[in-house]
Amino acid sequence: MLPNRGTYVPTLAVRASEMRGLEFLPAVSKARMMPLFLLAPWFNSKTLDRTIERIERAYPRRLYFLDIDRDYIPKDAENSLAQAEWLELRDPSGHFEAWRSFCMKFPALIPCLQVAGQDQHDLRAQVEKCQENEREFCWRIELTRMPPNIQTVVDILIEIGTADFSIVIEGGWVEDPLTLYARTHGMLTGLLSDLDGRIPIVVSCTSMPKGFSHIVGVEDTPFSNHQLLDDLRRDTNRDNLLFGDWGSTRPREDSFGQAPFPRIDYATNDSWHFSRNRDGNWGYREAARAIIERPVWDGELGIWGEDMIRDTARTPDFAIDTPQKNIASRVNIHLHRQALYGDNIHGLDLDEDWID
Repeated sequence: MLPNRGTYVPTLAVRASEMRGLEFLPAVSKARMMPLFLLAPWFNSKTLDRTIERIERAYPRRLYFLDIDRDYIPKDAENSLAQAEWLELRDPSGHFEAWRSFCMKFPALIPCLQVAGQDQHDLRAQVEKCQENEREFCWRIELTRMPPNIQTVVDILIEIGTADFSIVIEGGWVEDPLTLYARTHGMLTGLLSDLDGRIPIVVSCTSMPKGFSHIVGVEDTPFSNHQLLDDLRRDTNRDNLLFGDWGSTRPREDSFGQAPFPRIDYATNDSWHFSRNRDGNWGYREAARAIIERPVWDGELGIWGEDMIRDTARTPDFAIDTPQKNIASRVNIHLHRQALYGDNIHGLDLDEDWID
């Protein structure tokens, strides 16, 4: 029996740092979210089923959305079965038959419609496949990849007339979430205005910085995702607007160059705090101590990410000593705070239920 969904929808690429940060969340915060995972092969796994296994190990016995990670670039599809399988899922033939068949294997998975190159008949077939299997579905609208058949998709959803699906308006990476207001407001009051008001619509984007080399000491970087959602709720007649983001990460992008200089990140409700000092030759221990000494440090959340930073300030040999561990810690704290945003997050019972 799968528990009810939460109202926070973080989009997560299936990378080691995101999965670790999610896995170590307490049940109370997992219960308040419903992640949207972006499918790509998991490391050197032989099949894409291993990716789903990793997702469901980090987020067990709960519903979640799944879409194809279009920012992932296969590097060796001729020799990697998982990469070849990923490419097959993008094949639009048979109403994306390969994608539909893959998704139906996993009961907790809510698939996203694949609309590229699909006509009205194709889209209706995808919807009917979900309905025949008593499965919900999701339509993820990427503002940076707007499909030419978007009106056709809307017409199909209006024709359905039920509320067994969700919509995610995805803005991707932006410098300031508030810059998405006009475009998102226009969609809600225009293109999507005739949809059933009960349909959940998630507004998502990320403004996680792309560079940190300028930071000397601790820098505070606010994000305005909540203000964007508040403005849209105020100015539209859509009551069922939900909060989404990227869990303090960004879409995949090619990375080159040397490993980043040691840095510790700390997430609060509406800001990220980055601690690094190359001029002062800070390691992870010094960066962690600088965060803990700031007024923004809480220290009483009782979660894994804060424990990692605290332990790093004491003895980094057993805590954060790589960029990946720093990201995992930040993701863990960010997800916990956003899932319980607006609540008193101190003194919670964070003990997990025993599962035999």
